Amino acid sequence: MAMSVAFNLLTDVLRETFGLPRRNLHPDATFAELEMDSLSLTELMAVIEERTGLRMKRFPVTLTLTEAADRIDDAADLVLDARAAAEAAAR
Repeated sequence: MAMSVAFNLLTDVLRETFGLPRRNLHPDATFAELEMDSLSLTELMAVIEERTGLRMKRFPVTLTLTEAADRIDDAADLVLDARAAAEAAAR
């Protein structure tokens, strides 16, 4: 199964920023299982926002990595949709 760009970004940040081993970063892992609390999730959001420019809602600890990656993809889609609408309106 190919992982999305968002999933890869998420797991890269979790490895680089939090030192989590790759073997623990499977699609069904929750942030709670990774022993991440609200403070670490706030830091995670800040790093993702810094790297992508996206505005994200904080992830609950019960979210799986796949669900978190889907939220990143959804945020990116909203930005792209807004840009496309603005370009269409400018024509």
